[in-house]
Amino acid sequence: MKNTDYLIDPDEVANLIHHNVESGFSHTTYREELERFAYLENGDDRAVESSVKLMNADVQGRLSEDPLRNYKYLFIVNTGLATRVVIEAGVTQELVYSISDVYIRKADEATTIDEVKELNREIWKRFVRLVRDIRKRGSYSKPVQECINYITSHFNTKITLNDLAGATGLTPNYLASVFKRDTGMTVGEYLLNFRIDSAKALLTKTDYSYLQIALSLGFCTQSYFTQVFREQTGITPKEYRLRYVDKTFSDIN
Repeated sequence: MKNTDYLIDPDEVANLIHHNVESGFSHTTYREELERFAYLENGDDRAVESSVKLMNADVQGRLSEDPLRNYKYLFIVNTGLATRVVIEAGVTQELVYSISDVYIRKADEATTIDEVKELNREIWKRFVRLVRDIRKRGSYSKPVQECINYITSHFNTKITLNDLAGATGLTPNYLASVFKRDTGMTVGEYLLNFRIDSAKALLTKTDYSYLQIALSLGFCTQSYFTQVFREQTGITPKEYRLRYVDKTFSDIN
């Protein structure tokens, strides 16, 4: 009697196991997976080569009959697992997820298996570097990490110390002292630096107007954005865009 509790008949799983045994195929071992993620968690370059080695349909299985799509699926699975490890290592959650999203979209657009493999190598190199940087400067305490995650997700709105205190369960004064101790900056300085860094990326990688950028980063007016940007960088947003605009982006547009 067939089991109707599942969308996939359990017999299909049993048949695949039988087929794998008959063909001599076996998935990468759990121990190899743990070794790869242990390397990543410690910012060890061996994580990259281990990932390249395991990014192989011959050891990871077949998720699609189409070879290219199969590698795309493998990339998504591997990237999803890696993001958890990098976040656990102390890298800001929103940063990790954003990097993951961008690379998965790139993989989705890839037209060759080699492109997907190269994206896999690149994102693992990037993750290793992020973990290494975190370890080099020392991991932030949990409340400060929660603050940074909150800022990264809400930087385009007004953020007060009380908002962050509420998110962490600490008093505003104590949170301010812990944040300063861990980062070397006040909450206001960190938020401002984050917004200015985001502005630099938007100025050079997009064709958004100066007003769009100002409002998207939580500045009330374009003129105030220009004033603050000039105070922080020594030049206006327009001068920055002209000086550092991504030529590849310009050519595409």
